[in-house]
Amino acid sequence: MTSAQQHHSHGHSHAPNEHLAGVGSSEALRVVAIATAGMFVVAAIELLVFSLSQSAGLLSDALHNLGDVFTTAAIWVAFLLARRPATQRFTYGFHRTEDLAGAFIALVITASGLIAAYESYQRLITHAQPSRIGLGILAALIGFVGNEALAEYKMRMGRKLHSAALAADGQHSRADGLTSLAAAAGLALAGLGVPEADPIAGLLISVAILYILVDVGGHIFARLLDAVDPDIIAKVRAQAAAVPGVAGIEDVRARWAGRQLYIALNISADGSLSLADAHAIAERVRQEVLAHIPGAAMVDIHVDPSGLPDGTDPHAWTHEPHDEPGGDPHDHDEHHHPHG
Repeated sequence: MTSAQQHHSHGHSHAPNEHLAGVGSSEALRVVAIATAGMFVVAAIELLVFSLSQSAGLLSDALHNLGDVFTTAAIWVAFLLARRPATQRFTYGFHRTEDLAGAFIALVITASGLIAAYESYQRLITHAQPSRIGLGILAALIGFVGNEALAEYKMRMGRKLHSAALAADGQHSRADGLTSLAAAAGLALAGLGVPEADPIAGLLISVAILYILVDVGGHIFARLLDAVDPDIIAKVRAQAAAVPGVAGIEDVRARWAGRQLYIALNISADGSLSLADAHAIAERVRQEVLAHIPGAAMVDIHVDPSGLPDGTDPHAWTHEPHDEPGGDPHDHDEHHHPHG
């Protein structure tokens, strides 16, 4: 097999819009700063009113909103780390910190749900009564409006920036808006002579918080396991197949690391092509994928020769066994070619 028949592309990471990477990072940091400030204001208002009214429902909602402040701050830290350049140790950079921030969000959701449930239960069994109900309802409604506005903003920007953590935090805020409405309803019923309604609303909010955990946690867990939308794989295949000279496509893989999508695939081309021609085909595929797949940051391509005689394996193991210091000369029997 000649070098022209078995070829690996350089796996360049630069894309036509590479110059926008810094702009995107700056925009992401600005989004997180705005969202953090907004959530802090909402949580502070509700905690202040809780200190006056002692509403269990309002406390549950305020704790959840305060948790949002910490989760959004965690995303901000992750965005800062993701801007650091790759090193000899972390050769793919630090983009995975954004996915770890998503895992932190799941932990904070869990903690806020459990604390809210405990506080609501205590107020239910002690028959604690809320006061200043009108003020509490107003604070809860402010929480709803603030959460909904921030949810729309974070989800829209999360989609634009391809940030799963930011989009998940936006979904979290949207659900928070609904829990704020539940807190307002509990206070209203308490004011109408149903005192148990307020702590019961707090318990229902806790259940809603844990339901959010199942949704957000499942998405983040899948991301950590390198799950991708199957449509992405189909689109990569379509872009590669449209390039002249591509005779086949195999083993398409993709994984997210924060807002960066890393793609690898095997293509086949005429085995009689020169190295330069094989490289040109691979480079065209790489550029088409980078240009048309949102979030694509790196595309690694392996080129296999097509048109070989029947029974010829282009990935046949050709490594000769040899002794290595401290190694077992028979270890090679357990190895296999990664493309075999």
